[in-house]
Amino acid sequence: MIGIRDHLARWNALIDASGDLRAMSVLRILLGPIVMLHLEETFRNAANGIIYSDRFYLPYAEWYPEASRALYQPMLWIAGIAAIAMSIGVLTRFATVYTALFVGYNIFLSKTHFAHNRAFLLILLITVAVIPTGRYYSFDAWFARRFRAERPPPKSDMPLWPLWLVRFEVAAVYCASATSKLIDQDWWSGRVLMRRAIDNRKLALDDGAPAWLMNILADETFQWVFSKTAVLTEFVIALGFVHRRTRLFAIWVAIPFHMAIQIGARVQVFSWAALAALIIWVTPRSRDRQLIVPQGHPLGRLVPLLDWFGRFEVVHDDVESVVLVDRAIDGGLSPTRRDTDAVWTTLSHLPATFWLAAPALALTRLRALRSPD
Repeated sequence: MIGIRDHLARWNALIDASGDLRAMSVLRILLGPIVMLHLEETFRNAANGIIYSDRFYLPYAEWYPEASRALYQPMLWIAGIAAIAMSIGVLTRFATVYTALFVGYNIFLSKTHFAHNRAFLLILLITVAVIPTGRYYSFDAWFARRFRAERPPPKSDMPLWPLWLVRFEVAAVYCASATSKLIDQDWWSGRVLMRRAIDNRKLALDDGAPAWLMNILADETFQWVFSKTAVLTEFVIALGFVHRRTRLFAIWVAIPFHMAIQIGARVQVFSWAALAALIIWVTPRSRDRQLIVPQGHPLGRLVPLLDWFGRFEVVHDDVESVVLVDRAIDGGLSPTRRDTDAVWTTLSHLPATFWLAAPALALTRLRALRSPD
């Protein structure tokens, strides 16, 4: 009974926890162009006077309200403006909410509009809509600082339950996707991927994909192997996200995985949305590392530019080499890294340098383990 109470207390504390969610502001910025890409064909048709009801469509439910031409077109153009405003951060809360509402409304206008990749995008949009992401990296925040200096600075900590929820949703998507492909003989055998590669060959070549790569993707033997690799990779990513020690590896694997399936399979906006969603796995704590660098060291200038998630406190001091100090949850300073280990650890926690720095960090740690010292 005591164990059950302890578990309930821990879950209750987790639900009530708060933290720094500026990473979600970066996600908000990335989702704007993805929404525009998602609605690209709809915009093109609307410009020619064509809306959803002019072509075959199957209402999702009889009671679902269907917008007339006079209403649907203005709603669509406003959604485009709202998506751009969402990325820039102009009237951020209104823009994110309207974008999420319209994308959701448009998806459920017809069963032919629905697809799992679009539902995934909608989940991300709802997440940024319920979080006040305009506090960081937005025109609204800049305007408030510039012209309303008397206002107190925005509260940095926010409830983390939306983050826990969307993390569960994303991990569940990978697990469900891998499981469905595992039990689908056409998918497991590689026939589905080969057919997609053949169907999308011309579009991929037009977009600059090399012919030799498309020839490989259309090869039956390659796809027999690659399909199984893809399924197992999805399981690795999903399970890797669950534990903090394996999370960086899962993110590192997910980046080339989604780039590969976007080139070979063209899964609409899913690859771009999934790559953007990797941001949700950033630890929601600000300034949890103190980076001490020698005066004039290039890392001291690079980190403030690339530290979009506010993870580092940079200190310039009269030290001989780079020192990285982890900050414990209680605010105290704990483990220390120095020299090459400190440099690669820092670069591996910056989004722009992560993918290249992570293998170098792993190699550095492996050499340190093998060192007799």
